[in-house]
Amino acid sequence: MRTLIKIIYIVGITAMFAFLILLTVFACYSIYKPIVLLTENNKYQWEEREAEIQKVELESLPNPDMPEEASMVFPLDECKIQYTYHYGGEYYTNTLIGLNQEKEYNSNFHNELYKKLKDKHKVIVYVNPKNPSQSSLLKYDIDLKDIGAAIAFLIFPLLLIHWGYVGKKHPAEYLADQLNIIP
Repeated sequence: MRTLIKIIYIVGITAMFAFLILLTVFACYSIYKPIVLLTENNKYQWEEREAEIQKVELESLPNPDMPEEASMVFPLDECKIQYTYHYGGEYYTNTLIGLNQEKEYNSNFHNELYKKLKDKHKVIVYVNPKNPSQSSLLKYDIDLKDIGAAIAFLIFPLLLIHWGYVGKKHPAEYLADQLNIIP
Protein backbone atom coordinates (compact mmCIF):
# COMPACT_ATOMS: atom_id res chain seq x y z
CA MET A 1 0.00 0.00 0.00
CA ARG A 2 2.86 2.40 0.82
CA THR A 3 4.42 1.71 -2.57
CA LEU A 4 1.16 2.56 -4.33
CA ILE A 5 0.90 5.84 -2.42
CA LYS A 6 4.50 6.74 -3.33
CA ILE A 7 3.83 5.95 -6.99
CA ILE A 8 0.66 8.08 -6.98
CA TYR A 9 2.57 10.89 -5.25
CA ILE A 10 5.41 10.78 -7.80
CA VAL A 11 3.01 10.63 -10.75
CA GLY A 12 0.99 13.52 -9.29
CA ILE A 13 4.06 15.69 -8.72
CA THR A 14 5.36 14.88 -12.22
CA ALA A 15 1.99 15.74 -13.78
CA MET A 16 1.82 19.05 -11.88
CA PHE A 17 5.38 19.89 -12.89
CA ALA A 18 4.62 19.11 -16.56
CA PHE A 19 1.45 21.23 -16.33
CA LEU A 20 3.44 24.14 -14.88
CA ILE A 21 6.00 23.86 -17.67
CA LEU A 22 3.23 23.87 -20.30
CA LEU A 23 1.61 26.92 -18.68
CA THR A 24 4.94 28.73 -18.64
CA VAL A 25 5.63 27.89 -22.30
CA PHE A 26 2.14 29.07 -23.31
CA ALA A 27 2.60 32.27 -21.30
CA CYS A 28 5.96 32.98 -22.95
CA TYR A 29 4.42 32.44 -26.39
CA SER A 30 1.51 34.73 -25.50
CA ILE A 31 3.97 37.46 -24.53
CA TYR A 32 6.22 36.78 -27.53
CA LYS A 33 3.47 37.46 -30.10
CA PRO A 34 2.76 41.08 -29.04
CA ILE A 35 6.47 41.81 -28.65
CA VAL A 36 7.10 40.66 -32.22
CA LEU A 37 4.22 42.84 -33.44
CA LEU A 38 5.67 45.86 -31.64
CA THR A 39 9.23 45.34 -32.82
CA GLU A 40 8.64 44.36 -36.45
CA ASN A 41 9.32 47.29 -38.76
CA ASN A 42 10.39 49.26 -35.65
CA LYS A 43 6.78 50.30 -35.10
CA TYR A 44 7.66 52.05 -31.87
CA GLN A 45 9.81 54.52 -33.89
CA TRP A 46 7.15 55.41 -36.42
CA GLU A 47 6.40 59.10 -36.76
CA GLU A 48 3.07 60.85 -36.39
CA ARG A 49 1.77 62.70 -39.41
CA GLU A 50 -1.44 64.54 -40.09
CA ALA A 51 -3.42 62.92 -42.89
CA GLU A 52 -6.36 64.15 -44.88
CA ILE A 53 -9.26 61.73 -45.07
CA GLN A 54 -10.25 61.15 -48.70
CA LYS A 55 -13.21 58.86 -48.06
CA VAL A 56 -14.81 56.88 -45.27
CA GLU A 57 -17.56 54.35 -45.84
CA LEU A 58 -19.13 51.50 -43.93
CA GLU A 59 -19.50 48.41 -46.06
CA SER A 60 -21.70 45.47 -45.10
CA LEU A 61 -20.21 42.14 -46.13
CA PRO A 62 -21.79 38.68 -46.02
CA ASN A 63 -20.93 36.77 -42.87
CA PRO A 64 -18.77 33.79 -43.95
CA ASP A 65 -19.61 31.91 -40.73
CA MET A 66 -23.31 31.77 -41.59
CA PRO A 67 -25.15 29.69 -44.20
CA GLU A 68 -25.42 31.44 -47.57
CA GLU A 69 -29.12 32.23 -47.23
CA ALA A 70 -28.56 33.88 -43.82
CA SER A 71 -25.19 35.51 -44.50
CA MET A 72 -26.71 38.96 -45.09
CA VAL A 73 -29.14 38.71 -42.16
CA PHE A 74 -26.21 39.24 -39.79
CA PRO A 75 -23.65 40.96 -42.02
CA LEU A 76 -20.16 41.97 -41.01
CA ASP A 77 -19.56 45.72 -41.17
CA GLU A 78 -16.20 46.95 -42.35
CA CYS A 79 -15.04 50.55 -42.27
CA LYS A 80 -13.16 51.45 -45.44
CA ILE A 81 -10.98 54.52 -45.13
CA GLN A 82 -8.62 56.17 -47.55
CA TYR A 83 -6.25 58.88 -46.37
CA THR A 84 -3.43 60.94 -47.85
CA TYR A 85 -0.41 62.20 -45.96
CA HIS A 86 2.71 64.21 -46.72
CA TYR A 87 6.13 62.82 -45.80
CA GLY A 88 9.59 63.77 -47.04
CA GLY A 89 8.28 66.09 -49.74
CA GLU A 90 5.96 63.49 -51.26
CA TYR A 91 2.30 62.60 -50.89
CA TYR A 92 1.25 59.05 -50.06
CA THR A 93 -2.18 57.41 -49.99
CA ASN A 94 -3.05 54.42 -47.84
CA THR A 95 -6.05 52.48 -46.54
CA LEU A 96 -4.59 50.54 -43.61
CA ILE A 97 -6.23 50.77 -40.21
CA GLY A 98 -3.57 48.68 -38.46
CA LEU A 99 -0.69 46.41 -39.37
CA ASN A 100 -1.64 43.44 -37.21
CA GLN A 101 -2.85 41.01 -39.87
CA GLU A 102 -3.84 38.39 -37.27
CA LYS A 103 -6.15 40.73 -35.38
CA GLU A 104 -9.73 40.45 -36.47
CA TYR A 105 -11.58 43.66 -35.86
CA ASN A 106 -15.23 42.94 -35.20
CA SER A 107 -18.22 44.85 -36.57
CA ASN A 108 -18.51 46.91 -33.38
CA PHE A 109 -14.98 48.22 -33.87
CA HIS A 110 -15.70 49.13 -37.49
CA ASN A 111 -19.02 50.78 -36.58
CA GLU A 112 -17.36 52.88 -33.86
CA LEU A 113 -14.49 53.79 -36.18
CA TYR A 114 -16.95 54.86 -38.88
CA LYS A 115 -18.98 56.97 -36.42
CA LYS A 116 -15.80 58.64 -35.22
CA LEU A 117 -14.39 59.40 -38.68
CA LYS A 118 -17.43 60.00 -40.92
CA ASP A 119 -17.60 63.77 -40.30
CA LYS A 120 -13.88 64.36 -39.87
CA HIS A 121 -11.46 65.69 -42.45
CA LYS A 122 -8.11 65.02 -40.79
CA VAL A 123 -6.65 62.19 -38.73
CA ILE A 124 -3.27 61.30 -37.22
CA VAL A 125 -1.48 58.41 -38.93
CA TYR A 126 1.77 56.68 -38.06
CA VAL A 127 4.37 56.51 -40.83
CA ASN A 128 7.35 54.19 -41.14
CA PRO A 129 10.33 56.54 -41.66
CA LYS A 130 12.27 53.81 -43.50
CA ASN A 131 9.35 53.09 -45.85
CA PRO A 132 7.07 56.15 -45.99
CA SER A 133 4.49 54.35 -48.11
CA GLN A 134 3.78 52.16 -45.08
CA SER A 135 1.42 53.75 -42.57
CA SER A 136 -1.48 52.91 -40.28
CA LEU A 137 -4.12 54.63 -38.19
CA LEU A 138 -3.29 52.50 -35.15
CA LYS A 139 0.29 52.41 -33.96
CA TYR A 140 -0.06 49.53 -31.52
CA ASP A 141 -2.87 47.24 -32.62
CA ILE A 142 -1.89 44.35 -30.38
CA ASP A 143 -4.37 42.03 -28.78
CA LEU A 144 -4.51 42.88 -25.09
CA LYS A 145 -6.23 39.56 -24.39
CA ASP A 146 -2.98 37.76 -25.28
CA ILE A 147 -1.01 39.88 -22.85
CA GLY A 148 -3.61 39.37 -20.10
CA ALA A 149 -3.63 35.62 -20.66
CA ALA A 150 0.16 35.55 -20.56
CA ILE A 151 0.24 37.43 -17.27
CA ALA A 152 -2.35 35.10 -15.76
CA PHE A 153 -0.54 32.01 -17.02
CA LEU A 154 2.76 33.28 -15.60
CA ILE A 155 1.32 34.24 -12.23
CA PHE A 156 -0.29 30.84 -11.60
CA PRO A 157 2.93 28.75 -11.87
CA LEU A 158 4.88 31.32 -9.87
CA LEU A 159 2.22 31.23 -7.16
CA LEU A 160 2.33 27.43 -7.01
CA ILE A 161 6.13 27.45 -6.85
CA HIS A 162 5.97 30.01 -4.03
CA TRP A 163 3.44 27.93 -2.10
CA GLY A 164 5.63 24.85 -2.52
CA TYR A 165 8.69 26.75 -1.31
CA VAL A 166 6.88 28.17 1.72
CA GLY A 167 5.42 24.73 2.49
CA LYS A 168 8.89 23.16 2.46
CA LYS A 169 10.56 25.96 4.39
CA HIS A 170 7.80 26.28 6.99
CA PRO A 171 6.11 22.89 7.51
CA ALA A 172 2.94 22.54 9.59
CA GLU A 173 4.88 22.00 12.80
CA TYR A 174 7.00 25.12 12.20
CA LEU A 175 5.02 27.29 14.63
CA ALA A 176 4.92 24.58 17.27
CA ASP A 177 8.71 24.28 17.03
CA GLN A 178 9.00 28.03 17.72
CA LEU A 179 7.55 27.67 21.21
CA ASN A 180 10.00 28.04 24.06
CA ILE A 181 9.03 25.81 26.93
CA ILE A 182 10.41 26.52 30.36
CA PRO A 183 11.29 23.32 32.21
